[in-house]
Amino acid sequence: MYLMTTPVPDQVPLYRNALEPLVTEEVKRQLEQLSPKLVKYINPEQVIAYALNRLPPLYATSVEGWTRQQEIAKTKLEKQIFLAVRQGLAAVQRDPLKVSTPLLFLEDKNSDN
Repeated sequence: MYLMTTPVPDQVPLYRNALEPLVTEEVKRQLEQLSPKLVKYINPEQVIAYALNRLPPLYATSVEGWTRQQEIAKTKLEKQIFLAVRQGLAAVQRDPLKVSTPLLFLEDKNSDN
């Protein structure tokens, strides 16, 4: 029997996209290759979001699933991750003065109290 439950609003979700840390590391690597003058105009979070939106999601809900998804990402998506990050850096560089307001999540507000 399959039981679907409604998530509790204050509960942290027990799933995660296994590509997030790999894309984050690739953004760091590629930023290190750029001049410091250029890097100060690049928002890494925008590059990460850009890249993740162009890659297939690899969600996991267990340690075993996480390990499997990480292995898939490292062996089959390495080139795609590199290219998606490179394209993200180019897209962000096109408009370095663009104003954006960061997202604030409910849990971020609650941690201030």
